[in-house]
Amino acid sequence: MNAIARILVTALAVTAPLLAAAPAAVSEPVPVPSYAQHRLDRVAAALAEDPLFVDPDMASALDETGRARVRAAMESTARATGAPVYVIVIPNKSESESQGRDDVFLHWIHDRLGRDGLYLMVSSSAWFEAKAFGVPRRLWSIDDDRGERPADPENRFADLADRLVTRLQIIGDAPSEPPETPRLYSSPDPFGYEHTLRPVEPETRAPFLTGLLLAGPFAGATLYGAGLGVAAYRRRRRTPRTEAVEPQPGAPAEPSVKWLRRTGGRELDRLRDALAGSEGNPGREYAVSAYDVAQILYDDSGDDPDRALDLAGVVVVARLGRTALAGKTARPASPCFVNPLHGESAQRRRMTSGKRPVCAACANRPMAELDRRTLKVQGPDGPRPHHAVPGVWQDTAFGGDRLIPRLQEYLGVE
Repeated sequence: MNAIARILVTALAVTAPLLAAAPAAVSEPVPVPSYAQHRLDRVAAALAEDPLFVDPDMASALDETGRARVRAAMESTARATGAPVYVIVIPNKSESESQGRDDVFLHWIHDRLGRDGLYLMVSSSAWFEAKAFGVPRRLWSIDDDRGERPADPENRFADLADRLVTRLQIIGDAPSEPPETPRLYSSPDPFGYEHTLRPVEPETRAPFLTGLLLAGPFAGATLYGAGLGVAAYRRRRRTPRTEAVEPQPGAPAEPSVKWLRRTGGRELDRLRDALAGSEGNPGREYAVSAYDVAQILYDDSGDDPDRALDLAGVVVVARLGRTALAGKTARPASPCFVNPLHGESAQRRRMTSGKRPVCAACANRPMAELDRRTLKVQGPDGPRPHHAVPGVWQDTAFGGDRLIPRLQEYLGVE
């Protein structure tokens, strides 16, 4: 037996027991069992026959009189919007297929049913979740939040019919906008993987080592090169494409705290998702700092109406972070001075305070109209323009090179 053969035999003798004892790796998620999909199929099938679905577990939430009123409101809103209206009253626990996320449930029901329309869901919390698929309405721009939450938290469903009727009427009366299809920015973990931490890179597997030892240097080098290619391909597949941040010219001029909290939370989620896999992006450092200060502001502000301007800042700063990633830049363009919630500025125009960056929608409007579009917060003597409130937002105009350092100083963080 030559030296090479002896080395191979010795290596196999040492590694074979270890390889045999190594547990098999699971490379694919466990298939979603049929019972976890059954609820989606059941609800979609019921909606195909009747646009009002009340799960038996929540049958007491709406009596027959209440259901008749809700049906009438659904028909009225459908006529006003020119789109079908679906109302779903169903519990949605964290152990469900959507892991308790009502937005995910509505997206999946829409996919199952295969019909565009206004989908409004009421879960055990009695709060509403609505999605407008191909409906000429911008739900996020509706500042009137009447009906969204129960008046009496101790008796959550007592006024459910009234709230549904009110909410549907508000949506029906909202201004018509070009139809859009909302996106689902993140999905629950695969079934069976809800609490599993997955490594960034796949581990080296036993078949690879065995093949390398048996096939010799040439085959080993070939397999190693192929492994690098697969790993690089998988890294490219895993790296999310950062979408451009769409302008929001219809953002409210006097947003409610509820709207700011809801929108701020969603923008933080979007920025967090965009940061995944963004290593090497020139805008990553800015985006990480933007996420940190925006999250602190969001947590500190709570529902305090006196912190409305800070909550508006959460929305703006989180969007600036995504803009930095999308544009691969550490210096994203400042937002619209008229209303920073409109999004990225397109040009500068002369204002009473000098030349200021404005969005495309504000670039050519009369000054009187810009006054109506200016972001305002409630003050002791009524609404005040954002640029008239002393502090960090007045100093930075929600943008510029000093925004992040100034916010870090404001929050007392490095």
